[in-house]
Amino acid sequence: MYLGPFYFDTKEIFLLLAAIFIGAAVYFNWPLWEFDKPTLLTLTIIMLILKGLLPSLHNEAFFLHAIAAIFLTLFLPLFQVLLFYFITFFLLKAVKVI
Repeated sequence: MYLGPFYFDTKEIFLLLAAIFIGAAVYFNWPLWEFDKPTLLTLTIIMLILKGLLPSLHNEAFFLHAIAAIFLTLFLPLFQVLLFYFITFFLLKAVKVI
């Protein structure tokens, strides 16, 4: 499915739904265990944009990278998680893992 310059496969629909549900949790102030809701929402939107812009990413490696970044939100602030996410993303892309 094309939405402007973005291409969304069926796997990206999960990210889109996650972003909608996390946004609803932020708006309605629902508890999300120990996660920081705005940080999680920001990370989910960034994952959705990257996955939409680069449809040729390998799903398994991208999934493991995303899980590691999500669990880092439990312990680290947003800037450090985003720094980890982008540095490891570009390193994994450089060595053609993703």
